[in-house]
Amino acid sequence: MTLFMAVSAQSPKESDMYFGAIAGTKINSFDRHFVADVDPQLYSFSIGAGSAWTDGRYVVGVQFLYSSGTASNSSGEIQYAGFENALSLGYNLSGNRRWSVEPNAGIVLSSNQLIVQDIESGAFQNLTNNQAAAAFGLNVKLIDQNGLFTGIKIGYQLPFSGDTEWRNKVADTGSGLKDNLGSFYVQLNVGGLLSLVRAR
Repeated sequence: MTLFMAVSAQSPKESDMYFGAIAGTKINSFDRHFVADVDPQLYSFSIGAGSAWTDGRYVVGVQFLYSSGTASNSSGEIQYAGFENALSLGYNLSGNRRWSVEPNAGIVLSSNQLIVQDIESGAFQNLTNNQAAAAFGLNVKLIDQNGLFTGIKIGYQLPFSGDTEWRNKVADTGSGLKDNLGSFYVQLNVGGLLSLVRAR
């Protein structure tokens, strides 16, 4: 899941730009096969930046995110960190300037890292996993007369390659552990638009 927060301004013209900061969360769920006996389902917190260009009903967006999360118990701890770059294409079904319903699809390139430690044995893992994924979402937002908007986006990231192997970061060798890094996200949107077309 992921939470989106943006800041900018709008004029009701045919072509606009969104600019904003991003904050949020998504679900990372891995198999329970690491050295620490910890449930590896993490709700990671994400921060970053994004922008989108609108031309009529079409919306082209980009975003850059850093995510992190931790799961722990008396046995040990799992720390997750990830970077992702996303490009998406959406379409405003409503055709309305005051509110929009935008299904969208795109590509996400992600770099993921897990640091796992078992407290009792002292066993330690530093693992990386890089993936390309398809992203599908639905963005609904309401725009006021000043061009400020609020909205919500839900979606899912689906890796093209399915399960992929975690690699030992330092030795750059395979670990034999595979996971599907698909994840659900929810984004709450607050921000605005900047018009790119001059008034006639």
